[in-house]
Amino acid sequence: MAPSLWSKLSRRDKLPAFLRLRSSTQLIVCTVTLAVFTDLFPYAVIVPVLPEALVQRCGQPDSKVQYWTSVSLAVYGAAVLITSPLWGYYADRFQNRRVPMIVGLVFLAGATIILAFMKNVTMLMVGRILQGLSAALTWSVGLALVVDTVDPTRIGHAMGWIGASMSWATLIAPLLGGIVNAAGGWHSVWAMCYGLVAIDILLRLFIIEKKTLRKYQRNDAEQGINDDIVSGSSISEEPRQVTKDKPTATGHESEISSGPQRKRAAGIKTIATVLKNPRLLAAMWGCVVESAVQTAFDAVLPKEVQDLFGWNTVGQGLIFLPFVLPTLLGPLVGKLGDRYGPKWLTTFGFSFSTPFLICLRFVDSSGKQQVILLCALLACIGVGISCTLGPLMAEITWSVRSSRMKKQGESGTESEVSSENDDPEPIALAYAFYNVAFATGAMVGPLLGGFIRDYAGMPTVGWVLGLMTAFTAVTQVLWSGGSHPKVEKVLSPRNCRNLSLLRFRKREKKQTPEIITQEQVGNKSGAAAATVSVENHGSEEATEKEAAGADKTVSS
Repeated sequence: MAPSLWSKLSRRDKLPAFLRLRSSTQLIVCTVTLAVFTDLFPYAVIVPVLPEALVQRCGQPDSKVQYWTSVSLAVYGAAVLITSPLWGYYADRFQNRRVPMIVGLVFLAGATIILAFMKNVTMLMVGRILQGLSAALTWSVGLALVVDTVDPTRIGHAMGWIGASMSWATLIAPLLGGIVNAAGGWHSVWAMCYGLVAIDILLRLFIIEKKTLRKYQRNDAEQGINDDIVSGSSISEEPRQVTKDKPTATGHESEISSGPQRKRAAGIKTIATVLKNPRLLAAMWGCVVESAVQTAFDAVLPKEVQDLFGWNTVGQGLIFLPFVLPTLLGPLVGKLGDRYGPKWLTTFGFSFSTPFLICLRFVDSSGKQQVILLCALLACIGVGISCTLGPLMAEITWSVRSSRMKKQGESGTESEVSSENDDPEPIALAYAFYNVAFATGAMVGPLLGGFIRDYAGMPTVGWVLGLMTAFTAVTQVLWSGGSHPKVEKVLSPRNCRNLSLLRFRKREKKQTPEIITQEQVGNKSGAAAATVSVENHGSEEATEKEAAGADKTVSS
């Protein structure tokens, strides 16, 4: 009894409660999914009620409503654009990904409070900037945490769920914002955001990373041995053998817990390497266009249906339903991306959206048929966007790992041997650039859509966005998911490994004369002098016999 009591009192690294549950893959993915949802909800909940708030709360004339709506959305995108590389760079250097996510939630809480009590345009802009800071931090670190946790063969599926959460936020938030504002007023809208932030912060504090789980398991095993030593009992060989042979991790978890600390990224060199990857650049461009299409609709749809159909805030929220509802297919699309790759899914998505974006020009008057036509066009555009969300997010990871594998093949290192000198995968940095791409689209989309609508009308907005998606479809078929299938076969992991071994052996043969010692040079010279070619072997043997006979004659 005494040893067990002593161990309970003296243990410093006590196992947290519900450790397995808190570090489970499902809970971590759900937490990141909710984090992305919570970040986008306050951004989108204000979309249908902002035109009314700008007039009633900020004192702006109706002629300036479209301008300030577009500018506020663009300011959000600019904040994400500027801060994402910084957050991603430091996230790869940070030992715990959970702490930056909590800091991002603090930014979001501050933004929510400022927007809830805004009285002028300045408070609106400050709130949007804080929302951008939160989104940049949460997305960079959260998506990297998912990659750290999920098995590599299921990254597309996980990203599909996260993409679906983005769709759910953009679907539910405007809808609830319009309905709740009409029923309970401005502050009732933000009360929903307070509740979401409270739930989100509890989940972010509750989860434990996989590598932390392994650290607790190692400490627990060491503490058990120390308890036996303190109690005076001898440690039998059998428990030692069990502890020694016990696997510390299986599958993908072994990659997560390979070291007690996260390796530091290599700064500017890592950034340059990431940006030279054509697959990553193609994925980033796809994210720019995808984000531009979505945020352009955020900026122009509420005002368009208000002017065209005379709808109030409820109708302005409901109009997003046909556009976002098809993107709930995100998990299924993610599974298809894991199986077939992102190339044809993203190409189809952008190609499919193009004609329906151009056909928005036919919605030019009020009436039931025009409403049905607009909803049908938005639904078809949503189907196209749903085929790009998850695959583009997963392509970030696939492109980085493909580039790293090719780099190892060129340097002549075997992929099975883990080199401690190699740089770690810059996953958080790559997703920071994803945020940069998304933010660029979020900044360009509202400005492009809002200003073009003001000066040229909604038909011009449609064909401009259609040209962007058509061009993006070409870039995806050329670079997304790698090069031509024959090139992909040559650059497969097995072939790259074989090529790296051949290069390593050739390099070893070339470098051998340069690194041998002086003694070895003498030995090699003696061996070379004693070695003869096959053609002269007979004559050399005869010469040696004659020399031996001459020696005998002289001695006699």
